[in-house]
Amino acid sequence: FSLDSNNMCFTNLTFPCVNVSRSLEHVDEGYYEELIRPKKLPNPVKASKSHRELHRELLITHKRGAVVEEKPELQRVLEQRNRAQALRQELEEEEERKKRSPLEQELLRRQQRLERLEREMEEERERLKRAPEFIRVKESLKRTAVVNAVEKEL
Repeated sequence: FSLDSNNMCFTNLTFPCVNVSRSLEHVDEGYYEELIRPKKLPNPVKASKSHRELHRELLITHKRGAVVEEKPELQRVLEQRNRAQALRQELEEEEERKKRSPLEQELLRRQQRLERLEREMEEERERLKRAPEFIRVKESLKRTAVVNAVEKEL
């Protein structure tokens, strides 16, 4: 490499290197003025109105010294009432289970079994309604055959 009269260094390819004696601003001053400078893109979250309002509210509550995590009084009272009511209801149900006599327990079991059988029968009817017509006709023929056989026995 070699130095010329302007203190520019040249390699064997004759490309200019950075000048040590001159500042970069002085050499490229006109070049940077012609460039279009990029603008900072706005953050869509921070630009939203709701975000700004929430941030303002948080700043105000912080300045007042209020605790942000604290729930409103009305909400706390409602939650306490709901918890107490659920607890009372569970206790009442448990007491009812303990107070039932063996007869009541057996009646309750029978009622539940009958309800389950009714649901199963209803599901069977629905299934038959959705079945093709030839299957329904076949089922009705089976029923009439069984009824006729029972009548003949009598």
